Amino acid sequence: MHKRLLAFFVFALFMSLFTMPQPSLAAPQITIDSSAGFQNKVKYEKGLPLQFTVTNEGSAFSGDLVLSFSETYNLGAGMALPIDLAEGESKTLQIASSGLSDMYYSGAPSDQSIFLFEGGWEKGKSIKFKGKKTIQPSYYTPMSLFVAMLTDNPDRLSPLKQLNVPTSEGIEVFHLNQLKEFTLPTEVQAWDMIDYLVIDEFAYSDLPASTQKAVLQWIQQGGHVVTGSTTNLQAELGNLSEYLPLELADVTDVKVPGLETAVPVFQATVKEGATAKLQKDGQVFAATQSVGSGSLTQMSFSLGDETVSTQKGYSQMMSSFFPAVATNSNSMGGQSILDYMTYEVGSVNELFESFEVSKPFILAIVLLYILLIVPVLYIVLKKKDKREYAWVIIPAVAVLTSIGLFAFGAKDRIGNPQIQQTGFFEVDADSGLKGYYVNSLLSNRGGNYQFTAPASTTMTSRIANEFSSTEPYLSAMLERGATNSQMTLRDMRYWSVQSIMGQSYIEDSGDFAIDLTVADEKITGTIQNNFPFAVEEISIWTGTRLMDVGKLNPGETLKVNETVQSAILSPAAPVGQSYAYQPVANVKELEKARRQTLLSTSFEQLSKNGKSPYVIAYTKDAIVPITLENQRASVESVHLIAQSFKPQLTLEGDITLNVDALTLDLVAANNTGFFENVSNDPYLYYFEPGEFDLTYTLPEEIELKKSTWTELALTKTGQNVTVSLFNVDSGSYEEITETNPKFAEKAKQYIGPEGAIKLKLKVTESSSNPEVVVPKVKLKGVIAP
Repeated sequence: MHKRLLAFFVFALFMSLFTMPQPSLAAPQITIDSSAGFQNKVKYEKGLPLQFTVTNEGSAFSGDLVLSFSETYNLGAGMALPIDLAEGESKTLQIASSGLSDMYYSGAPSDQSIFLFEGGWEKGKSIKFKGKKTIQPSYYTPMSLFVAMLTDNPDRLSPLKQLNVPTSEGIEVFHLNQLKEFTLPTEVQAWDMIDYLVIDEFAYSDLPASTQKAVLQWIQQGGHVVTGSTTNLQAELGNLSEYLPLELADVTDVKVPGLETAVPVFQATVKEGATAKLQKDGQVFAATQSVGSGSLTQMSFSLGDETVSTQKGYSQMMSSFFPAVATNSNSMGGQSILDYMTYEVGSVNELFESFEVSKPFILAIVLLYILLIVPVLYIVLKKKDKREYAWVIIPAVAVLTSIGLFAFGAKDRIGNPQIQQTGFFEVDADSGLKGYYVNSLLSNRGGNYQFTAPASTTMTSRIANEFSSTEPYLSAMLERGATNSQMTLRDMRYWSVQSIMGQSYIEDSGDFAIDLTVADEKITGTIQNNFPFAVEEISIWTGTRLMDVGKLNPGETLKVNETVQSAILSPAAPVGQSYAYQPVANVKELEKARRQTLLSTSFEQLSKNGKSPYVIAYTKDAIVPITLENQRASVESVHLIAQSFKPQLTLEGDITLNVDALTLDLVAANNTGFFENVSNDPYLYYFEPGEFDLTYTLPEEIELKKSTWTELALTKTGQNVTVSLFNVDSGSYEEITETNPKFAEKAKQYIGPEGAIKLKLKVTESSSNPEVVVPKVKLKGVIAP
């Protein structure tokens, strides 16, 4: 009997293995592989492409793939990618991100940053998947030089790996059309991490139109293209052909400066609006055309022909066309511009006028309340012998007073959410505006708030508590579309503040028509407002001086007649103060503080800071194309607009050039030694021991052939710095032992044919202060009529 029962149970157990439902086969079984950047290499503070390969071996899946990412210590969000997968289907998704980093204040990175939500991220549930749960690229500093190449034969351009760029922190080369299982990005943000794109006899015009459009937008927003020349270049370059700076003719063998032997070179002329970069004896070898905030540089010879690229001096000659792209993290304490703005601009922008309550009014209400409740109420009730009513009247008056105070303080917050938008923008060569913004929202209810912006405007969220361990995707979620993106600020509390920050490029926005002349220590002329919005507090920014000249409505022109202190306008220099950690006392100071933070922050981002004067102005129009969806909001804005200019000069007779009229350039000799500008003083640097080359360049407006220099004065400080001055005639450096030497007859010997004064600094170990004011120069001379 027992044997029969045992056999029955064994048989039942065996059959159950086949009859029990298999849950694993009734649910999606998904594997995710991910990569970031190009060849899984990314650059801090730069946009990049993200690629996900998603394979489903189970039942059909519909939902969102979510990446929770941090851009900096203070900025981060989630990014949602909708995905539908049939059983057995595999898809590769590519999307652009405005940044990616491994920076976390709360400690080590989370064990998981990739999530899968079946049914969508808003109401769906998170499910498990196979594969790595985080993206793990190789990170590079912003000073690393990323060069991408489009060529059918990578060996043709292999010498470019030996580029000598002194201020860069290494060079990475990517052969884009040789990358396996990688599609060239179609979103402009994905190209942001690339500094230079080299095109060498490649059919660029065969690329998809969406890719060509993204590359052009990348150039307009600050990218740089370098190309050689071929007989069919106009057809090969697709949508970039109209920006070629050279008009090509016949081919002849000519020796290119820097190369040893002659190579085939096109006879070329520079098109109107372009600038020659390399020429000799009437032959143009290279020219550059500005395109928005970027450029296209064309050589009049082939970049990759064996007769060219195999020559000994090729890498050195080409290095001058790949200068390191300027970054300003050193002057911002190592922070990116957006990270820096979270404190400098964001902390002030998150203060709303409705936060202020009139102290005299509140005090008057309290005194009136005390007066009514204590003596008046007591006398009245005692006179009427109704003192027992006090038990009802006192609580009722207290409640009504509280309601009144609440209504008075909240009258501006109850109706609609409030938005404060603050940013700064620079006008580029094509009348576009490129800059950064902070968009702060004061909620009038709890819940989600959704913002929409075009592809040319990035959005990321300020992390409310930088020491919180909350995942960024729980605070804000970004969804990217073909033309627009949406960012949802999640679960905001009632009357709370949260900020969206980013970079924006506004195409064809307008400019200032600037026609100014400097003569006889006067600056005169006109400024016309060609923007579609009014501007105020228009100023000429020269040195640390701001000359206020008025305000303008669209299309209006104002006349300028101001006194200056020299024959040349000095380049713009740092001015302003930080409000990030200072209390703002009242509403009147609030807008002043917002403008002051813009002024102090924007200088480091201006493309010609320290090289050119600027016209700046403020507008109260909300020019950043970011809107709050499904709800009306009251918007208050202030934006700084900056445009560089070159005044016409009348230079003849005696002239004095102070150091602020000269352009300063400092590099480490032999690409060794560290230095850092440690304050708003452009001449104060922190140095580690080493050799450094310091160059002062005269303004372009001075015609050197008409100039006679009668005195060069040098001021040097720092006990641990040895200074040598380059003598052009002897071709060698001369050590300067005096503290404040002046050269009269020999002055001209220290000024090169291109207006450069070169100094070499040898910095030794210092037991005292490693911060040094670099040597300053002052020139006196005569300009012939």
